[in-house]
Amino acid sequence: IGQGAAKAAALKHAGLTESQTTKMKVKQDWDDGRLEYEVEFESGRMEYEYTIDGATGAILEYEWND
Repeated sequence: IGQGAAKAAALKHAGLTESQTTKMKVKQDWDDGRLEYEVEFESGRMEYEYTIDGATGAILEYEWND
């Protein structure tokens, strides 16, 4: 998958559209030989962080804080 698909997976899970977010960051990373995308954004006072599998698009980790 690419950065766009990783971003879309995180937004879908959060129940948001990109226009509802600010400070969107998508970073490609490797962890133990596995391609991952780190997706971070804010919506209102909430901060969201996702780790997306670069091969399957599955959400590996997520958290949000206000």
